[in-house]
Amino acid sequence: MRILHCFNWKLGEIISILEEVKKQGFEAIQINPIQPLKDGGGQEWWMSYQPIAFEIGNYFGTLEDLKLLCEEASKYDIRIFADVVLNYMESDLDDNLKSCPKVDLKLQKLEYCKNRQDVIHNCLDLQGLNIYQKDVENIIVEFLNKLIDCGVSGFKFNSAKFIGLPSEGYRFWPNVIYRLKKYGLFLYGDVTFEDNKKILDEYSNYMCILGEHDCSDRNKMVKYVENCDTFLSNNDLGYTKNIPSDEIIDEYCNLINLYPNTLFYIRPFDESWKSSKIKDYHCIVKNNCKILRLARRKK
Repeated sequence: MRILHCFNWKLGEIISILEEVKKQGFEAIQINPIQPLKDGGGQEWWMSYQPIAFEIGNYFGTLEDLKLLCEEASKYDIRIFADVVLNYMESDLDDNLKSCPKVDLKLQKLEYCKNRQDVIHNCLDLQGLNIYQKDVENIIVEFLNKLIDCGVSGFKFNSAKFIGLPSEGYRFWPNVIYRLKKYGLFLYGDVTFEDNKKILDEYSNYMCILGEHDCSDRNKMVKYVENCDTFLSNNDLGYTKNIPSDEIIDEYCNLINLYPNTLFYIRPFDESWKSSKIKDYHCIVKNNCKILRLARRKK
């Protein structure tokens, strides 16, 4: 799966590039979190990850915009993957364990984690939801199924590594994933900076791994050279912002040769995703895979 990450693009803007996306050999587009945002979104890049509800519609598009995008993308055989934030809601700046007044009231009434350890290993210093509570799980499943109804055919789970696994006593992932109304969804999640292969392998039972370190099965990885964090962050996490686009393209093409699932992040005001080299590599690797499949059938 070759995924193009249209970070902070409005859904209507994505419709205008679908034909070129197809020509470039990308098979799917990852869109922004489409949940309502604390301050509306659209100012600072990280505001796209400050949700206040499990609903559809924000600065980047409405529910109807999402339906239209999925409908138009299907004409080009392009899948739409939604980036979703499931385990936290935005907090007050003064007290990150106190719910923001803008957070959906029905979520404010649910049980929140009571201390820093309970906020799923600090939960990125944001208001952690007790996602292991059945009421919260039900709201999340309903939200994901609404996205599926709009035509979304895959999910990127933001901060997946902060959600516990069955071996740790938490059954959130199987409980949620097995209740989704559509089979064959492409699921992948952030498990960044995790190098414990046992943990990575367990996550890979439920989704593909988006991260630097590989699990045991290369087919269960989604590899990238950079993402919005590594390019836009002003701290040490922004380690790719000074790397020229040409070098990013070269490294991405190397990944295409090595992994069946890759993600290419579109830098702001940058058209390197239209590179002929990317197009050629997508095409060559895809054709080689077809030849291998035919050879196996003949055997």
